[in-house]
Amino acid sequence: MSEPSLTAESFAAAAGRLAVYRDRTVVVKLGGSAMEEPAATDACLRSVDVLYRFGVRVALVHGGGKPIDRAMTAAGLTPRKVAGRRCTDADTLAVVVRVLGEINADLVQRAERIGARFRGYYDDGAGSGDFAGWPLIGARLSLTDSTGAPVDLGHVGTVTGVAVNALRAALQPSDGRDPSVPILPSLARDAAGGWLNINADTAASAVAGALKADMAVFLTDTPGVLRDRSDPKSLISKLTEAEARGLIASGVIDGGMVPKVEACFEALEAGAKSALILDGRVPYSLLDVFLKDTFTGTVITR
Repeated sequence: MSEPSLTAESFAAAAGRLAVYRDRTVVVKLGGSAMEEPAATDACLRSVDVLYRFGVRVALVHGGGKPIDRAMTAAGLTPRKVAGRRCTDADTLAVVVRVLGEINADLVQRAERIGARFRGYYDDGAGSGDFAGWPLIGARLSLTDSTGAPVDLGHVGTVTGVAVNALRAALQPSDGRDPSVPILPSLARDAAGGWLNINADTAASAVAGALKADMAVFLTDTPGVLRDRSDPKSLISKLTEAEARGLIASGVIDGGMVPKVEACFEALEAGAKSALILDGRVPYSLLDVFLKDTFTGTVITR
């Protein structure tokens, strides 16, 4: 079956919609099953490239949960999580840094095949990675259990600062160079220069807030917030933060959706104007947000 033709009228409408976002900032978090499907990953990169070409300032943040799990198993390590955070001892940290570096380099290579200007951040252990002026600054994350006792997560961090000027220099350089799309792994440097493993949603929230992004988009493996998890048709397309908190309290939002929604809260609290949860497994779901009045996902605002 042949592809439907693109009419001049539909192209003009699409271009007009995209032009509205020119010079605005969008932070996209790529993770979950979306990264397990090459077609979906390539569609995400192509979508980001289209936004870039229309003058939208895009920063991409990625995690690496499933590949890290596989690499740990291959190394004889047992993945363990507490409150959604990966317990990260020295051996696990080495795997995390290596795998996130491989993913980052791969994303940059895929993007370059498309023709876009992307800037990766990674450390391959041989000094050939681009990790000077690391964009995320962090400190050890402190958690307590139900008794109030401290929980040792190892080299797990929370973001305490974002190198905003460095990111803006990539997004909107002042020296005449072309802008680029930063691709950031969910790693931070601590005060001593060591690595900290950061939850990718948390990292994206911090970047979106620091850049005062118009939009923080979380590409994940669900259609959005569902009133009934067994019914995709129960998607809730729009929520205020207060409404979303009420759904968490009532148990409508539960399980793995809770940290995703809380990441949206963090982005809004830090300064992002809106936060979206989209199904990253659906090719071009990201671009649909900018081209259509309605799209499949959940928008959360303050």
